[in-house]
Amino acid sequence: LVSVGHLVHRYGARKLLTSSALILYAALILVVHVRETWQFLICNFFFGLGLAAFHTALNGQALHEQKPKVENIMPRLHGLWSLGALTTAIISGLLTSRVSLNTHISILSVSIFLIILYLLKVIAPTLLQGNSRHDDDVSFRDIFAKGSIDWLMATSLTCAVMLEFAIADWAAIFSKEELHMSPGVATIPYICFITAMIVGRLTVHKVVKRIGLADLIRRCVISGGVIFLVCNIVGVQVNKTSAGLGFAIITFGALCAGLGASFLAPTIMNAANLRSKAPGAVVIGQLGALNTIAVFFMKWVIAWTAQFTSISVALVIPTLMLISLYFLANTFEQASRKVN
Repeated sequence: LVSVGHLVHRYGARKLLTSSALILYAALILVVHVRETWQFLICNFFFGLGLAAFHTALNGQALHEQKPKVENIMPRLHGLWSLGALTTAIISGLLTSRVSLNTHISILSVSIFLIILYLLKVIAPTLLQGNSRHDDDVSFRDIFAKGSIDWLMATSLTCAVMLEFAIADWAAIFSKEELHMSPGVATIPYICFITAMIVGRLTVHKVVKRIGLADLIRRCVISGGVIFLVCNIVGVQVNKTSAGLGFAIITFGALCAGLGASFLAPTIMNAANLRSKAPGAVVIGQLGALNTIAVFFMKWVIAWTAQFTSISVALVIPTLMLISLYFLANTFEQASRKVN
């Protein structure tokens, strides 16, 4: 995350997307075939390396595509990613009892890598080119030079994504342990949350034309955050006397939270890019590195809160983080005006 933004700026998106995809899928194939712990750790290291590099290069390319557009396309691109993640998770679940893990991962990895190579060839004319002028290079030191970090955007990104991570980590456990739902039913709140995020990301460009970005952000973080918070509290109490109704209330809260948080992360990425003089890939890498560190520590805070209190109490933390973005709505809109 720290270095690949510089490499994209220097060598271009195609080389970095190709090489990072090769590392990513090679490591993914190997990780299901190795038998020793040290081999597993090495494969995981390179899997993380490839994933981070591909993420940075791809979002850097997306910001490059953003420049000639009259509207923010980042939410829709992230919406398509979420749709792909949900779809493949469902397909993988159906294949689990029919195909071995080794066969599944090997065929999938090779197939997807070949598809990526084909797509890169198709869009080659629009890909971000490398910078041959050495005087315009961004040095490794410059990426985290004093004063160059947009702490406001970095903090905002963490607040925007934390509820998504928390629900992904805890929703099923919460449903099983505190609401006493069956394992199959327990995943419904998470599925509703992700589905709402997909809908929000794919349609926000239409809504923002009528409401305005700042007003939309305020309405979404307040409605999504507050409704989720209230449904969380009420659902737990109702669940004591009516398990089905309590679960339905909490599921509705997750649906509203997903809709409210859906477009915030890609919007913040776009705003951070517009506020910075650095290349888009460098901005994405910088934000990604800071966000990964912050999310790592916040996951610990949420986990220990759940340990000493309850999961429902722990989920209040990321919900309040989401609501706090209400006060930064004008900042995001001011940055986005450079595009619109």
